[in-house]
Amino acid sequence: MIIAPRPGTHVLAQQLGLDGDLAIVGPRSLGGSYPVSQFAAAAVGATALALADLVGTDAQAEVSTPLVDGWFSTAVRPRTPVASPWEALAGDYATGDGWIRLHTNVPAHRAAALTVLGLDETATRADVEAAVTDWRADDLESEVVFAGGAAAAMRTAGAWSRHPQGVAVAAEPLVDVRPGSEGRAMPLGLEGRPLAGVKVLDLTRVLAGPVATRVLAMLGADVLRIDPPEWHESALEPDMTLGKRCARLDAHSVEGRSELLALLAEADVLVHGYRPGALDSIGLDEGTRQAVRPGLVEVQVNAYGYTGPWAGRRGFDSLVQMSAGIADRAMRETAAQHPVPLPLPVQALDHATGWIAAAAALRGIATSRRTGQASASRLSLARTALELENWRTAWGGGPFPVTPLGELPTRPLDTVWGTVDVLDSPLEVSELALETLQPPRLLGSDEPVWQSEAAAPVDPRPRPAMRSTLSLRWPRVLAWAGLSGLATWALQGMPATLGAAVLGQTQSTIAWWTTPAWAIGALVQAIVLAVAWMLISPRTTVAVSAASTAALGYAAHVLAATVVLFTAASTALPPEFGAALLTVSIITTTTGAVLVGLAAPVLLLVTPPFLGRVSASDRVVSARYKR
Repeated sequence: MIIAPRPGTHVLAQQLGLDGDLAIVGPRSLGGSYPVSQFAAAAVGATALALADLVGTDAQAEVSTPLVDGWFSTAVRPRTPVASPWEALAGDYATGDGWIRLHTNVPAHRAAALTVLGLDETATRADVEAAVTDWRADDLESEVVFAGGAAAAMRTAGAWSRHPQGVAVAAEPLVDVRPGSEGRAMPLGLEGRPLAGVKVLDLTRVLAGPVATRVLAMLGADVLRIDPPEWHESALEPDMTLGKRCARLDAHSVEGRSELLALLAEADVLVHGYRPGALDSIGLDEGTRQAVRPGLVEVQVNAYGYTGPWAGRRGFDSLVQMSAGIADRAMRETAAQHPVPLPLPVQALDHATGWIAAAAALRGIATSRRTGQASASRLSLARTALELENWRTAWGGGPFPVTPLGELPTRPLDTVWGTVDVLDSPLEVSELALETLQPPRLLGSDEPVWQSEAAAPVDPRPRPAMRSTLSLRWPRVLAWAGLSGLATWALQGMPATLGAAVLGQTQSTIAWWTTPAWAIGALVQAIVLAVAWMLISPRTTVAVSAASTAALGYAAHVLAATVVLFTAASTALPPEFGAALLTVSIITTTTGAVLVGLAAPVLLLVTPPFLGRVSASDRVVSARYKR
């Protein structure tokens, strides 16, 4: 059936300057105290209208409410259940005067909450419940946030509307779009894949930002998600990495920051979900972003908005629902059945913000294709929460009845989690739909390069935290050093032998392959190469490490061989000994032998069994982004 439009159905799209013929079909399955299904369908509808505008069609855009509800829950459904996304201590707790929610999924946030409560890492949920009762909700919220954690006291919608941050958020638009200067042309896409060739740099986490970039990936964009070394979202990865490639970089290291800047220089779209000013701390302030990539289309998502005292506060969907009064209203309306904070049936703030952010990105891409002009769009979960509150009023205040979802159409994909079922597209525009053959993957599965430069995926299994230095394991170092010494011993006589042959002379009197001195020199070279590499490589770049170790190794080779020759002849120095040493000096410093001695270790190092097998997360320097 077609849901009759009601005032406000197109409001989300209109706030992006979009309009068009939009059909929303099918029964609703998400309701309660808020019109979640209606709001979700409108958010996806905004993306559909933005897509229609992008491809320049007047055809009707259609949104399936049942599929939208499914996507707002889980679009990718592993047949083998995955772990819960919630850490054991995460949740709502009764304080001395109300309720508070502690968000402990991130280890640092968990540690901050336990520290404030005076508990150690062995604390159980019962321990936290007991400790929280001695606190006022507002005080505990402030202390946890000040300690670097994430928490939210439950407020009423009225209290939030009077709170300084609620007032600041209400003054912000749902999508704040700021035009920029002209720059590099945006790729035009292909028929059926409107974002083909568009490079999207994804610096987002958890849900809202990843939802937006997932939409762009399924329309054909090359979405490269970058995560820090220590970040994990195991339970969310099947759903949030669909269609994307995922790599890791340590943006706080010089090398990682350089690679990130190089990626940005080639990107067409940047989507980031960090708090205001967070990118500035790693050298990616707004001026740098626009200078590195003129014409960049940028979309930013955060929790509590961009003005007001909480603009820089950490936040997540579940926390914003507590702050903005959503959890309180639902609890009050069903207090007999649920005398505890009651969240929305899905993390609708995250998902709706993500779909609206995708619409903003599509709008920015369309503008860029037409005018070459850059743009920056900003959204927040708190502003989306206010919009949902307004919708509740516009739709009559609730409760909002629902119809249980039936079986939804899916298609299977093979992944590292086994077979998963991916829901069909919730939207269709002139036969365009969301579709990808690229399965979801573990974070860190790929090299931090764009699709045109990408090699085979790296080992996606969990790895140690990334270091800012190159590290070859000892067995590989010893094998490389030994083979380098052997190659130098075997090949360094070749230039003299070939030179003598060209000149019609007999081979040099220095017997390269039979004199013990050179074999001992090769052994010493191998030892010096191994020790020098382990000492030098953690402190400098690959190029400097290779050049330094090769030079030290060859110098040790020549020195050891000369010492052996001198020792062997020290009992009786024949007249020809001086000539022999002079010959050694000349050959090892002025002939092709020195090139062999220096080049052999370097060339061997860059072969796949050695440096080529080091994971991208361990590399100090790479020439892949040489500019």
